[in-house]
Amino acid sequence: MSELGQTLREAREEKGLSLDDLQEETKIQKRYLKAIEEGDFKQLPGDFYTRAFIKSYAEAVGLEFGTLTQQFSSEMPGVHRDVPDRRAIPSGGTGDEAPVRRTVRRNRSGSKRWSSFINRAITIVFILIVLMLIYILITGIMSHQGNQTGTKTQGTGSSVSFKGSSASSSDSSSNSSSSSTSSASSSSGQQVLKLNQTQGTTSTYTLTGTTKFTITVSTKTGLPAWFMAKDAKTNAQIQQGTVSNAGKKSYQFDASNVQSLSLRFGSVPNTSLMINGQPFSFPSTSTTQNIVINFSK
Repeated sequence: MSELGQTLREAREEKGLSLDDLQEETKIQKRYLKAIEEGDFKQLPGDFYTRAFIKSYAEAVGLEFGTLTQQFSSEMPGVHRDVPDRRAIPSGGTGDEAPVRRTVRRNRSGSKRWSSFINRAITIVFILIVLMLIYILITGIMSHQGNQTGTKTQGTGSSVSFKGSSASSSDSSSNSSSSSTSSASSSSGQQVLKLNQTQGTTSTYTLTGTTKFTITVSTKTGLPAWFMAKDAKTNAQIQQGTVSNAGKKSYQFDASNVQSLSLRFGSVPNTSLMINGQPFSFPSTSTTQNIVINFSK
């Protein structure tokens, strides 16, 4: 199974959709959907339709086709132009010359029509690619601007302090006391979110210095973004949904009773996450990411 197919399949399973459900929603035959998940593109009717099927699949499970195209460019099938065969006209005048000329004219006419169709298809695909690149550029700029508003400092062994309503003061002599956690001496209103490690698309954090644990998930760009939250220890689902301007714009839930919270995001560029009212910056630009937060009161 290819990485592209695995990503699509995980998104489908996390939304609770079977191949039959996806076939009903996308109107794509089940055997083609299965071939996409397995990376067996030879079973599909051609590169042009393969890309169209993958785009429909991705949109149905809440993933961005443009981001997938950029992330899995080596696996994504391209668009190739087939050159029609040209047949030579036999030289010399014979009694069969007139039928041969008529056959050649028909072949040339068919070749011209086919060539015109391919040219139009290539032009349309080129326009779609340009529009897709523009969309990716705009999304990247918006994501960058959103990240600049965050107060979280990322990196293995790093942490960020979120200040509450009570007053806090910085102890200048404590800078050299710990290289793994950079936090100010404060009253009980300060919380620290520390990044422990990142493996692949999964990042693990530790939240301390607070007795509350409130999660808010909202749309950043207005486009659909799917997420799921569950208890990492019991595997019990806490919340799941899709945020967008066209539907529900945000979800908020209390995870104060959860010791280890697992968050799965299907479209990070379109997702905004806040922890106890403070903005969270995702550790990478991957479309799908897993965030695990161990809560220590």
